[in-house]
Amino acid sequence: RFHRMQALLFAVLDIVRPHVVTTPIRQIEARRGAIRRRFAPLRAEARTVARLLRAEPARRWRLADLAAVVHLSTAQMSRVFTKAYGQTPIAYLATVRVETMTRLLRETDLPVGEAMRQVGWNSRGHASAMFRKIVGLTPSQYRRQNREPRRAAA
Repeated sequence: RFHRMQALLFAVLDIVRPHVVTTPIRQIEARRGAIRRRFAPLRAEARTVARLLRAEPARRWRLADLAAVVHLSTAQMSRVFTKAYGQTPIAYLATVRVETMTRLLRETDLPVGEAMRQVGWNSRGHASAMFRKIVGLTPSQYRRQNREPRRAAA
């Protein structure tokens, strides 16, 4: 039965094949390297920087501060981190801040402006733009759609 099904499939594919159009896969040079390095072990310096950024997202981080902690130049630290995580340390920090802010918006009644300040953003416009860029919604829209229901006190 298998061979009959295989023959039937190939007969159908012979008829359909001329009508299927494929385009060559195009990859940007930077993306080719990212795919190849996906499962490469992360350098300890990159893990340390990521751990620092996750531990204190509200802190006003500078590349020089992060580089000093891992004993690399700022350019080398940025290259190592970008190679490991696929984004710059500052872009990673923005992602961490947005993750923290989404949790605050879901789980607390803090005003949006206060949540922004707690994650380290002082400019409401910049924070809202970064949040929308990463999440696809404004912070207020996100809160309306994702607020966890409150339990009544017993």
